[in-house]
Amino acid sequence: MYVLGASLLDVGNNNYFPKLSKVNYHPYGIDFPGGKATGRFSNGKNSGDCLAEMLGLVSPSPYFDLIFHTNNTAEFLKGVNFASGGAGILDSTNEGNCIPFSKQVDFFNETVEAIAKQIGFEQTHEHISKSLVVINLGSNDIIVASLTDAGLDHEEYVVLLIFTLRPLLKDIYHLGARKFVILSTGAEGCLPGFRAKTKTGDCHFQANLLSKSYNIRLASLLEELQSTYDDFRYSFFDMYIAFKELYKSRKTYGFTEGEVACCGTGKFNGTSQCSVGTVPCSNRSDHMFWDGVHYTEEAAKVFMSLAFQGSTPFVYPINVKQLSELPPSYQSRATE
Repeated sequence: MYVLGASLLDVGNNNYFPKLSKVNYHPYGIDFPGGKATGRFSNGKNSGDCLAEMLGLVSPSPYFDLIFHTNNTAEFLKGVNFASGGAGILDSTNEGNCIPFSKQVDFFNETVEAIAKQIGFEQTHEHISKSLVVINLGSNDIIVASLTDAGLDHEEYVVLLIFTLRPLLKDIYHLGARKFVILSTGAEGCLPGFRAKTKTGDCHFQANLLSKSYNIRLASLLEELQSTYDDFRYSFFDMYIAFKELYKSRKTYGFTEGEVACCGTGKFNGTSQCSVGTVPCSNRSDHMFWDGVHYTEEAAKVFMSLAFQGSTPFVYPINVKQLSELPPSYQSRATE
């Protein structure tokens, strides 16, 4: 797995930079093996970890762990995680506080080049084409836009996001990637941090509207890329629809709390950050949300289970398991 995106997937890249958003402190990681605060924006494992486990893979190490702690590029062959908490599609999103997606793509390029120097171009292309590239983006762009909405034309903004994303996905394709796992934005307006800002405590309408619009256009972009490139294969997980299902049937999935965060303060525990010294809830597995904007490990497991082995309307045109099982020969004969 080669992982790019934001805080739902970040496993510690932001730890290496003093000015970047980071959560390498307790109570984050309280349920991670060893109770270690690794920089994951969760009480335990995040969505990338859960998906890796379902695929029978070791969750990829942070890019900067590999850069700063080993000179052995063979480690890159095991997969790399480039995700950065706070990252957006636009370089301006949380600028200075994260590693933007465009820079993550640059790092992926450098990784592919390093692998090629070690095992040659042909073997590198084969390796990358067999690997899964997991991407989750858009949430931070939507959150920032919704919080700073000053006459924002929502449709124009979503068009800008897709316009910016398209060439970056093409760059990843041209670096050899053929199997894309795309995780959409969730119902961002229903995050505890947004509920805390509405007078009624309901979901933030405009944020959800942006999320839905972005997801529709993102799905269309993936169809476009598949029609452009014969061997472009993908699994699209609609986290918005999945969230609505999980929230509506939360008791069925084992959750008793779907609005209030486990760690934080104020309304819905979403007014201020889960910070050092904040005492989290004890029944974490009952909560869908860990903090004001991130899910608990238990919720991440449910989401990734739907992505891994679910079906329409949650994941399409195929699920992640089916994508992972596609043989290389299938890709080259896809449109014959």
